[in-house]
Amino acid sequence: MFSVVRIKHLKSLHQKKFRRIEDKFLLEGSRLIEQALSANAEIEEVWMTKKNLDSQIGKKLIQQIEDKNVPWSIAPHKIISQISDSLNDQGIIALAPIPAHKKYQKPPYKSLYLDGISDPGNMGTLIRTAAWFGIKSIFFSPNCVDPFNSKVVRSAMGAHFYFSHFEADDERQILHDFTKAGFEIIGSDMNGNSIHTIYISDAKGWILVLGNEAHGIGDHARSFITSTVSISGTKDMESLNVSVAGGILLHEITSSRAVTN
Repeated sequence: MFSVVRIKHLKSLHQKKFRRIEDKFLLEGSRLIEQALSANAEIEEVWMTKKNLDSQIGKKLIQQIEDKNVPWSIAPHKIISQISDSLNDQGIIALAPIPAHKKYQKPPYKSLYLDGISDPGNMGTLIRTAAWFGIKSIFFSPNCVDPFNSKVVRSAMGAHFYFSHFEADDERQILHDFTKAGFEIIGSDMNGNSIHTIYISDAKGWILVLGNEAHGIGDHARSFITSTVSISGTKDMESLNVSVAGGILLHEITSSRAVTN
């Protein structure tokens, strides 16, 4: 049964402060929970409506949940809606610990640094895109939206569970470490060199820096940039959305056209 206190506690996890205190976050939707289970993520408990349970997707998901020995129960849709912060909740929600990631001993070989990304949708899409291109390490400046924000988690569609390093750069130390290690620090900049013309040696580690949607890369991060890159276009539009630009740049940098072995 869900007490008023229990509902209030789960709802509080939509706020960064309480996520950090509890070290837990919420997953909403069958597909997201399925992805988390497939990645062997730790899940504490799952609640779903009877309508979900009776569906083909629900039956398949329950099998997966039980195979992982995750506790689950049926909950009224009214309760799920109270806990969810989505306007169109899917009638299923899970509670999970925030994944523990070890701090790197030396800078990871290929990484992404997000500097001041403020939109949850952009953040989630960038996390998902990085996972698609095999990036195993993402770092976040202190002024980024919380990567465990509910909207970020929904947009990332389970990608959170596929990284070796997933760290907030609270001490502003990460880019300094990469510089010290002699890595290429690549900044996305509208006035940079065309991504099609740069040469990035695969023998040298690299980290791609993407900046804030409105203001770009901040002064602190910019001071570490060793090369800037841009994406050619018609110039009819002022700029690309940062998540779109990030996807194009990651494709180019990780492809044989931009990286030599």
